[in-house]
Amino acid sequence: MLLRASGEQTDKTYDLNSVTSENLDSGVEHGDWLRKLTEATIRGDWLTVGEVRPQAEVEMGTQKVVDALTVASAFNGITRVADATGIPLDSTTAEATTEMRDTTGIQQFDYGAKTERYG
Repeated sequence: MLLRASGEQTDKTYDLNSVTSENLDSGVEHGDWLRKLTEATIRGDWLTVGEVRPQAEVEMGTQKVVDALTVASAFNGITRVADATGIPLDSTTAEATTEMRDTTGIQQFDYGAKTERYG
């Protein structure tokens, strides 16, 4: 939702379908590096993080890599806490994101599969 609004302010187009498909270019600067860092962090694959991080730093700069890893870690934790406590998606957010969730296929995401994939 915020990515779409950011694009409207900067006259850039972002492909929200890239959230659920690694084969699509999101239109976000350094999107491939961000995806690699995020996926490895969420999986707890520290060997891959260690391999990708120096390469990403060359392309993105150290501070952007640190920021990306911090956000990936924080969101993973926040999501798990919300899921564990049974916090539902609030109605305002649910209404505002209906089209985006349908378009990206997020509604079909199975948390059991997430646990299996990421542990």
